Amino acid sequence: MRTLLATVCLALAPVALAAASEKRVHKTVPLDSGGILSINTHNGSITVTTWNEASADIDAVIEPGDMAYAEDVQKTEIRISGSPSSVRVESDYSAVPGHVSWFGVSHSNPPVRYTIKMPATARLEIDDHNARVRITGLRGDAEVHSHNGSIELADFSGAANIETHNGDVRVAYTRFEKGSSFQTHNGTLDIRLPAAARFHLNADGHHLGFDSEFPLLAQRMREGRYVGDVNGGGPELRFSTHNGSLRLKKG
Repeated sequence: MRTLLATVCLALAPVALAAASEKRVHKTVPLDSGGILSINTHNGSITVTTWNEASADIDAVIEPGDMAYAEDVQKTEIRISGSPSSVRVESDYSAVPGHVSWFGVSHSNPPVRYTIKMPATARLEIDDHNARVRITGLRGDAEVHSHNGSIELADFSGAANIETHNGDVRVAYTRFEKGSSFQTHNGTLDIRLPAAARFHLNADGHHLGFDSEFPLLAQRMREGRYVGDVNGGGPELRFSTHNGSLRLKKG
């Protein structure tokens, strides 16, 4: 019995140690106002705001997860590379080892919390798995691919290309002047646009839930599909889902 307890304590010791350990990386790199910032990560969060500087300020905090080991935090690297026209930020877990437990060999990637400032007119590309994403003040285009993480764009006026599986998406446009596309499997898309926004809606889904504060001049409307112009038509607002829902609000 004592041997078993000792084994359990030893197995849990790295996890307890991890609770007091984190790793921080901070770097400012040149990024043109018309450049591209791309971020590739797994868990954690990404918070992006904008400024008038021709640079990207990147602050990353690698944190121990619930099942992470202290050594995993230290072995996780933040790779920042590129040029003023294109900057790439990546959470690199290649050195993080697998750990043997009662359930076999497991991998637990520590979450990374990114806080980033970038030029308002630059393009932003994000590829993540479970990270929470919040973007504020972007005038350039945004492309986000996620699996379960939530996505929020506030004070946004670029073109959006958003794809997620289960995550919810919220977008508040200050202007809608470029076509945008949203794809989800089970998530909810909540879009707020100016009352006078002109756009062409093209929404379809297997079990599509639909609610709109805008009157829709329908060219074709049936169960699971809504196509038509709002305020005379304009750039396309495209939405595709399986079981998700779309809500259009004025504001």
